[in-house]
Amino acid sequence: MSEHKKLVIFLCNGNTIRSQMAEGLLNHMGGDRFTAVSAGVEPGERVHPMAIAVLAEEGMDISSHQPKGIGVYLGKEAVLHMITVCDKAQQSCPRVWPGLPEGNRHHWMLDNPSGAEGSEEEKLAAFRKVRDDLKAKIRDWLRKV
Repeated sequence: MSEHKKLVIFLCNGNTIRSQMAEGLLNHMGGDRFTAVSAGVEPGERVHPMAIAVLAEEGMDISSHQPKGIGVYLGKEAVLHMITVCDKAQQSCPRVWPGLPEGNRHHWMLDNPSGAEGSEEEKLAAFRKVRDDLKAKIRDWLRKV
């Protein structure tokens, strides 16, 4: 990681959808200032194909991303901001993250699109909504930091 960029970690339960999309979006939207990574409390097997697809629609490639556990980063990297994107991660993550400045722990509750039902297009619409919600949250957050 570059010395001048600040590390942001996105956390969710499985690290297969929301946190992966947030990582890709922040690296795209704020990569000049931040390096985003993501991890999960109980990492899944693979990044959800629809998460990859809806970011590809925006010109971002997260197809090489793999779910990771929080131990990959805990105490090993100087994290400036920690953002949980699901309630389970917010409740399960360590209350104290070594080196994390006071006030830099954030929670953005986002729907889990993996439960979407219906046609392929209806399921994709649920993933696009989460992507667009994340884009708006990241845009607002970047204005404040």
